[in-house]
Amino acid sequence: MSFQPGVGLPAGSYAGEPGIGVDLAPPFVAEDEATRWLFSLNRLGIRPGLVRVQAMLDALGNPERTLRTLVVAGTNGKGSTTRILAHLLQKAGLKVAAFTSPHLLRVYERLTIDGEAVASDRFAAQISDIRLLAEHLEASWFETLTAVALQICRDERVDVLCAETGLGGRLDATNALPALATLLTTVDLDHQHILGATREEILAEKLGLLKRDTSFFCAVDDALKNQAFAAAVQAGSPPYFLDELARWHDTEDGWRLVLRERVIEGLPRLAAPILQRNAALALLCLEELSRRGVLSGPDDPAAALADLFLPGRFQLIWRQPDWIVDTAHNTQALRVALETFLARPVAGPRVVLFGGMQDKTVAAEIGPLLRRCDAVTMVPVALPRSRTRADLAALRQFLELPDAGEHSIMDTVPAALAYWRRNLQPDAAVLATGSCFLVAEVLHHLGFRDLEETRPAQPAAGAQRGETGG
Repeated sequence: MSFQPGVGLPAGSYAGEPGIGVDLAPPFVAEDEATRWLFSLNRLGIRPGLVRVQAMLDALGNPERTLRTLVVAGTNGKGSTTRILAHLLQKAGLKVAAFTSPHLLRVYERLTIDGEAVASDRFAAQISDIRLLAEHLEASWFETLTAVALQICRDERVDVLCAETGLGGRLDATNALPALATLLTTVDLDHQHILGATREEILAEKLGLLKRDTSFFCAVDDALKNQAFAAAVQAGSPPYFLDELARWHDTEDGWRLVLRERVIEGLPRLAAPILQRNAALALLCLEELSRRGVLSGPDDPAAALADLFLPGRFQLIWRQPDWIVDTAHNTQALRVALETFLARPVAGPRVVLFGGMQDKTVAAEIGPLLRRCDAVTMVPVALPRSRTRADLAALRQFLELPDAGEHSIMDTVPAALAYWRRNLQPDAAVLATGSCFLVAEVLHHLGFRDLEETRPAQPAAGAQRGETGG
């Protein structure tokens, strides 16, 4: 049976995050009682609207008004762009927080200050302090999480908060923040049951973030530019379109970004070409804000990006054989991840480990990309809303994937990991993708307990054996 979003939830609600709950298996468990209570709020589902979160912030003394904030929206790329912005501003000498979602291994990853996740006891204490208020207002889990993050940022005297929207924009909790600038990365089909059936309808929801006199930095494709421009004019939000104001290309030692009044040389290559586009959007934003005296980035962006850490974004975690994880979970992102994987030089076989949620669609165009790989192992994620073995069998048929034998579909992530760890030579490469929750489970069963443990990539032969039994 397919998952039906919204069934059994309060009116106006939609099913919450698949990886948040009180009785899930690791790595999807709460680490303490306070966080367990926070996770329990996910039973209320996603509840679009600003009334509850604004009431909560008012009761807390409006911590959002003490912060300079950049808000990033988009179907794909908003998490990496948020992290890039925060990293650049930190290198400029500011105390910077990044609020992103979802997390991979620990919920505290969602709020980092100067690149470090907030301490678990600090996080738990703030949750406990807000519990009665959240219950009184019947706030959702993400609304409560947003308020917790804003309180911590205020108390820690953060200079700038870079915040990723949770879902959409117009009715997302982050729209309660008085942003210095709004950034929009991409728009494609995802969460259609909430945001709309077409790209234009989804874009309209994201454009609901625009505010008067708040600059708007936009990287949508040409087909959506007119709609974005018209909305920006109507909102009184000065628009800056990436493809009109920036050019970039690879060089021998990295890549070069050409902006209206500046050329940035020697930028380090990132794990995937799409990440250069996200970095270009972030750099365009900071360049324009600096030019107007609003907010300044680092003097040397190339040096600043040298140690950029983007977990789960085409991230190499082991070498020889190469193990790569990517959180792509919709057709647009999967196409980019698979194209990047296929373009990467690999002497041996390419293997894709694939899993995802029932309410995510995969278009037929993904089939030819998967067929170019040497093996595709599909596997359920250890979550109730995961595609089951039967779902995956139907998906294989839809994508016209050949029957690859006993390992074409496996019962569990640990079983799949154990199989490939036994059967790959050092010249092979594995890409685990299809869902951030699959990436989370892969990292967990390979023995990682904290994202910091995943950098830099280590030789696979000497890596921790984890729980796979391989």
